[in-house]
Amino acid sequence: MRETIVKKSIVVIIVSLFFCTSIATYGTSETSQQIKTLQQNLYTKETIMVDMRDGIHLATDVYLPDGGSPPHGAILVRTPYNKNGTGLGDWANKGWPSIVQDMRGRFQSDGVDTMFRTDAHDGYDTIAWIAEQNWSNGKVATSGGSALGIVQYLLAGENPSALSCQFIGAATPNLYTTIYPGGEFNKYMVEQWLSDQGSSFLLPDIWAHENYTMTYWTNVSLEDNRQDVNVPAVHFGGWYDCFCQGLLDGFMGYQYQGGPGAVGKSKLVVGPWTHSFFGKRLQGELLYPENALDTFTPEYLNEILDQYILDVSNEFENRPTVVYYVMGDVTNPAARGNFWRYADVWPPSHEDNAWYFQTNKTLSTTAPGANAPLTYTYNPKNPVPTKGGTNLYPLAPTYAGPYDQRSVENRADVLLFTSDVLQEPYEATGRIIAKLYVASNYPDTDFTVKLSDVYPDGRSMLICDGILRMRNRNGCDHWEFMTPGDIYEVEVDLWSTSYIWNTGHRIRVAVSSSNYPRYLANPNTMDGIYESTNYAIAQNTLYFDTQHPSCIYLPRYTGNYAPTKPTIIGPTKGVIGTTYPFSFSSTDVENENYELCVDWGDGTNTSWIGPFPSGHVENLTHTWTVKKIFSIRAKARDVNGAESEWSIHNINIPFAKEKRFTPLLQFLEKFPLLFNLIQQIITFINKTFFPM
Repeated sequence: MRETIVKKSIVVIIVSLFFCTSIATYGTSETSQQIKTLQQNLYTKETIMVDMRDGIHLATDVYLPDGGSPPHGAILVRTPYNKNGTGLGDWANKGWPSIVQDMRGRFQSDGVDTMFRTDAHDGYDTIAWIAEQNWSNGKVATSGGSALGIVQYLLAGENPSALSCQFIGAATPNLYTTIYPGGEFNKYMVEQWLSDQGSSFLLPDIWAHENYTMTYWTNVSLEDNRQDVNVPAVHFGGWYDCFCQGLLDGFMGYQYQGGPGAVGKSKLVVGPWTHSFFGKRLQGELLYPENALDTFTPEYLNEILDQYILDVSNEFENRPTVVYYVMGDVTNPAARGNFWRYADVWPPSHEDNAWYFQTNKTLSTTAPGANAPLTYTYNPKNPVPTKGGTNLYPLAPTYAGPYDQRSVENRADVLLFTSDVLQEPYEATGRIIAKLYVASNYPDTDFTVKLSDVYPDGRSMLICDGILRMRNRNGCDHWEFMTPGDIYEVEVDLWSTSYIWNTGHRIRVAVSSSNYPRYLANPNTMDGIYESTNYAIAQNTLYFDTQHPSCIYLPRYTGNYAPTKPTIIGPTKGVIGTTYPFSFSSTDVENENYELCVDWGDGTNTSWIGPFPSGHVENLTHTWTVKKIFSIRAKARDVNGAESEWSIHNINIPFAKEKRFTPLLQFLEKFPLLFNLIQQIITFINKTFFPM
């Protein structure tokens, strides 16, 4: 017996030595060959200078499946950021002719950069060229986000016949409202972005056209031709994105005002994201739960391509029209909020509840009484610093996303109005508008409004904000100066959001006259943008009495709430063939009954069971017959069909610690010939030295 053990030990050593030398030889032969094979592209790439209608040539990389393919739908990406850094080889590997193009005046393309002003026509001409190629089946999809999304909106208004669908991320169909929101110049974002592109020479022309005119701005807006859009699209963005409202407007323009090919065929996805940290959990100073990650928009892209380019029916049309993240307290897991809601329309059903400013600087739904106005000094040389919000750049000097505002609220030129501690959650979902009654001792000035959530620990976390240049209070196409001392009723647009203030929190509104350097500080003069040679220190006044009820409208959500994600309680490890108990429970805000669906992770599920009363705990059991880590998933739905998100609970069958040689086994799985050879050697040695 001992001799046998010694012999087997010797064999193990021999096999181990052989294995080591085998790895070495495989590293120089088969391994290198496999790497070489993996590095070989399955596509061809050619750069073509494509003619535009005015004779300008745009550098265009065409990726085609290697060896050719029958005519196929194509994917187009147009970029100002250098086509060489936007490889589309992966799509070509999958059989898709894929095209990426430098925009006019950018990198290898001819012409002069016009900051999107020629992209409607250039996009149209490029799509027409693609449709004529022998590898095209006459259908083109466009894709991309930010600047790559803006160009998609602009070309859609030209209604190119070969354009079949679009995948648009974090973009706007109207550059004017991005550059001049509320009539004020979006200083830091515009100046810094153009500087980054080497295109600051465009700024004087932009400043010279600060008032909206169709002559100048029509090429970078869909305002006058939404009806010409005739394609389905996916529009996806973030509540803290610099193009948030533009994206919502783009979706609504396609979905409700577009042509026959667009109406009713768009999808909208909005997460709790900024532009620079799109799809991530960490936004500004807040870390959202794991469900805030973007794990599903790539599925939308695949499905819309199959549906409208390849004519392959799938679940795209059955997906909810609108999917948006309802934000909330990120520090309290039990707080309402931080979940995805699925809807058929945007905006959802709501009531525009007015929260009035009160004399004691509180905020309430009670109409104000005979309150005295508040006056503050606005000095354009000492503006309120920007600290977060819907900004493009995530770091100083503007930051982006939800930031604590206390450091910029503690100023004499900032008026704060804060609600009492909430006794129940309050959800505002939709467009946020502040109605102010204001006056100034100068003919022009700005008014800013910020909306924040005051946490129990005192943090004032920014949700959204807006600005109004008073000369543009009745439209951004002309100026109307104030008469000093007169009172004006105005509206400040804070864009849209979806947010739940939790019980124990407070709602806060901050009113001031600057937010710098995000916006240019108004010099309080009658001059145009950057035309002032001097400035004035203004005395700005806010009225909030019976005759002048200044307030903020918070669209209180009146729709149905889905049940909470089910809690799952049960073991996390077990063995094959043993039955294990699990408990599941969910609650419903409206105290409605709920049904439960459990997916056991092994191909079996309970389907929908119930109904159960809100808060009911349902006990179930299950047995697994395979060794594996299983993910148990559960979700609930109410009597109206509103479904919760999935809850996940893992169980390891059988429970086992990580094997010491797991990396070795993984390596062998990658090289099956080597694995096979070793098994044969071991079998040979066993038969030769240790016959039964």
